[in-house]
Amino acid sequence: MEADESTERLSKAAELFNRRHGREDGADVVGSLAGGLTVLRDSLYRRLHDDVERMVGRDSMLMPISEPEVQRLTKEEIEVFEIAESAATMAVFDYVKIDEDWHREWLARLRLGGRGLEAEITGRLDRYLSEEPDERRLLFTDMLVKVLPESRQAPLVLFRLVPLSIQIATALAFRDHATASEVRRRQVASLPVIADCHRCGGKVLENGEQCPACGNPLWKSEWLVVTD
Repeated sequence: MEADESTERLSKAAELFNRRHGREDGADVVGSLAGGLTVLRDSLYRRLHDDVERMVGRDSMLMPISEPEVQRLTKEEIEVFEIAESAATMAVFDYVKIDEDWHREWLARLRLGGRGLEAEITGRLDRYLSEEPDERRLLFTDMLVKVLPESRQAPLVLFRLVPLSIQIATALAFRDHATASEVRRRQVASLPVIADCHRCGGKVLENGEQCPACGNPLWKSEWLVVTD
């Protein structure tokens, strides 16, 4: 059922996109964007939960509710931030006609279905998008700690890389490889070691792809703590 709902959601999002912009490539845009954001969401959860527990241990006092519920809440917060950051990227780089409210709602439907239109979610999106990029990132880290306290143990560089990875995923969905490569250079400036992967060389991968060696487009914690 979940797979059927996801397929229907993608199809509907593509239809709405084509109708809104008089285009015919909605399925390609939606498929690429959804694939990229899903990889980032799942990778970030692993960095914040699995990697932290593996590297620093598990503190049961930090898990006041069930683990499935923690995962659900954390992934939802990641989704909300992804929607906000992707919508902001679409506006900054003029990928679509200026209509920020429509595209934010479109992204929310794509990522969260009907849940994305509920007042609780739209309120959180409003709060994110009312902030400048640096403040938006800091707000995201604060929100994560509320649902996943152990996330405060994650390497700080991770939170500088995440918004840029969302920008890259959005750029790739609109076939803007030049911007994607430029944003990747900014990531390498923050963490030079990511260019040293023997498998991918730190290059931009297509949305939905992931390097099994380093984790690109969101790197494994072993790479995030390298200082040389």
